[in-house]
Amino acid sequence: MKKLVSLLLAIILLMGLMPVHAEEETDLSSFILRYGRRDEKKVAITVDDSWDLEYTWKIRDLFHELGVVGTFFPIGMKVLEEDGPEWQKILDYGNEIGSHSFGHLALGAKDPYNIYSTLARFQQALDAALGYHYQVNSFRPPYGSIKDESGDGRSFRTAVQRYGYQHIVLWEVSQTEVNKAFSKTKNGSILLFHARHKDYVCLQELIPRLLEAGYELVTVSDLLEFGENEISPEPYVFHKEDYQKAG
Repeated sequence: MKKLVSLLLAIILLMGLMPVHAEEETDLSSFILRYGRRDEKKVAITVDDSWDLEYTWKIRDLFHELGVVGTFFPIGMKVLEEDGPEWQKILDYGNEIGSHSFGHLALGAKDPYNIYSTLARFQQALDAALGYHYQVNSFRPPYGSIKDESGDGRSFRTAVQRYGYQHIVLWEVSQTEVNKAFSKTKNGSILLFHARHKDYVCLQELIPRLLEAGYELVTVSDLLEFGENEISPEPYVFHKEDYQKAG
């Protein structure tokens, strides 16, 4: 009996020294990405929707005060020309802007033209606000949904790729309770937040804890090795006829 207990204790001790489960392999060539490299202590905080612009700017300013950067995924209908200086300040502070579509509709079951249209209209709205072309690198579909009529997302994926995106960016951690968010975060994590009060309050405490733990907070493009966003003088303009025959 003593030998059995000793053996069990040894197994428990060994398990404590080993990962609970095999760490998933990082494949940055995958179409859908939920996290980055596991061998680098980097994470990306992302902020979706921007329904409440007050908290979009508050979170932007919080990032700046704490010396970190992140990626904002607004919907195009909230990116207005009159707010151009505020969106520009997001970029000036070193953050990144990605696409969350134009109108926050579930896109999986939409036909290719509607998918192209919402992506193009987002780019047009952003460029109009900035006054120049800022090529968006990353796309996060509303609700994280990619399911289409086939159930496997194949046609949706094809439409997104034909538009020009090589990846869909989802997330690994979605928590607004600080301790839970912190405990779930690991190397390469992409964290999902929204522009609202409770998320702002969480980030006020979470970001310093992540920094104290040695994490570097970076943009999605940095984390996932997308490269820098290309910039050119002429804003993009959506021409409906360019996409109507897309299939």
